[in-house]
Amino acid sequence: MKNIIKVTCLLMIVFSCKGQQIVPVEKAIEYRDAGNGVPDGIYLKDVNNLLDKYVGTWIGSVDAKSYTFVVSKYKNNLSRGVSQDELLIRFLITKSDGTIIEDTRSLPDTSPYVIKGDYFNKTASYYTSNYMGKNPECGQSGTIFISLPKKSVNPQMKLFLMPDRDLMDVKKCPGQKVAEQVLPIKSIFLTKQ
Repeated sequence: MKNIIKVTCLLMIVFSCKGQQIVPVEKAIEYRDAGNGVPDGIYLKDVNNLLDKYVGTWIGSVDAKSYTFVVSKYKNNLSRGVSQDELLIRFLITKSDGTIIEDTRSLPDTSPYVIKGDYFNKTASYYTSNYMGKNPECGQSGTIFISLPKKSVNPQMKLFLMPDRDLMDVKKCPGQKVAEQVLPIKSIFLTKQ
């Protein structure tokens, strides 16, 4: 009798547990477009290794500034049992004389100044990430777009920032001026080291 109770309890536990459902990370845009959010228990996983192509150190220069972007992949555990593989981007920006403008390479993953991944577009031809600089209320924030060529022997990553202007209140900014962007707002081509 005790064995029957134990087996029954075990079966009830097994059948009541739901495993996390794995969905390719490139499908995140479909949940976003539907407007309902990601259902509970979904793991948006990089099953097709799309994020891996971006992982590494990328360098380039534009407008007398040198940029180093260190891209890594991590699993972001969100709420309601939802997880998503994302890119995390840290960066070093220097002037042509070597003066450091900004360096986020040693900041923890939880820092608001680390660029955090979000989603691929519908064709997975570019990836978007959220950026918040050190002066977001004056315009240092926005969306980072990165892309790689489909086929190339020596790929270059294209990156640019589309600044956020919606939440900005210039009256509260020093000198009532928009903060200077440290990230490039025109396309920069980066080479993998």
